[in-house]
Amino acid sequence: MILLILKIVLALLFGLAGIMKVTRSMEQLAGAGMTWVNEYPEPSVRLIGILELIGALGVILPALTGFLPVVTLMSSICLGLTMVFAALHHYKHKEFKNIAVNVLLFALCAYVSYCSL
Repeated sequence: MILLILKIVLALLFGLAGIMKVTRSMEQLAGAGMTWVNEYPEPSVRLIGILELIGALGVILPALTGFLPVVTLMSSICLGLTMVFAALHHYKHKEFKNIAVNVLLFALCAYVSYCSL
């Protein structure tokens, strides 16, 4: 039950973040605290958003359908790697408060990955 709740939480967090990156303008994203988007071309930010949406679906759909549970493992690993690269970006820019969120999300992804083995 706890694992399902964690999968839902991950799917919601990454899904909402992905929707924001796909639907909002770069100015809106920067104004919402995602100042890192100013350093990357818009197609890259949109691609990250699409990949977050796919990852969110990959984490939750196998749990709901019982079909291809290995997709949850692959999705949670990829989302975890996304958090590693996000943390490296924040470290490079000395944005240490943001790293805590990345570490927490990475830990959730790692736990879901471990339980999906």
